[in-house]
Amino acid sequence: MVFERTDRRRRLLATASLVAGFIFMPVHSLGSTERSPFERASAAPVAAPAQKPVPNKLDNVEFTGLLSFGGEVTISLFDTKENRSFWVPLDGSQEGFSVSGFDEDAGTISVSFNGVTREIPINENEIVAMKQPVPQSRAEPPAPKPAKPVRVKDPETARQEEEARMFVSNLLAQGMQQREKYRREQEASRAAAGRN
Repeated sequence: MVFERTDRRRRLLATASLVAGFIFMPVHSLGSTERSPFERASAAPVAAPAQKPVPNKLDNVEFTGLLSFGGEVTISLFDTKENRSFWVPLDGSQEGFSVSGFDEDAGTISVSFNGVTREIPINENEIVAMKQPVPQSRAEPPAPKPAKPVRVKDPETARQEEEARMFVSNLLAQGMQQREKYRREQEASRAAAGRN
């Protein structure tokens, strides 16, 4: 019982001091911008970093041409980052790009991508006529080289050459037959020596 009273007294005392702290709190500290001498010193306020502009795919697109065929106008655009071009119909869309306006007087077209619209100049490129090379005077082509003359052999020489080729061919065939015969004899003698 003694413990109960002490415990109860402590709780009552803690609650009373808490309520008294709120009641007698100085009014100037509620919304004050003054710093308390007991407050921790904080670092200087950090300024928010400047936001970089988000790169847009339209920044890399330029006008390269226009095709008008059968009353339909198609605009050619070139993506310098991806190094490729594509055609977008006027007042239509292609690959997320749409061309909504073509102002020939101002020299611009309105191109949109993902809800962002940009005016792209169409008169930046200069049209330059290609210089034609001066045609060279045509000289006559060089005359073809004469074909190597074919030497015609007399029939007797042709017959002698044929006989010589046949003779050499026969000698080669006989030599191969002799080598084959010699190889067989060697194998037979080795086999006979191996059996003994």
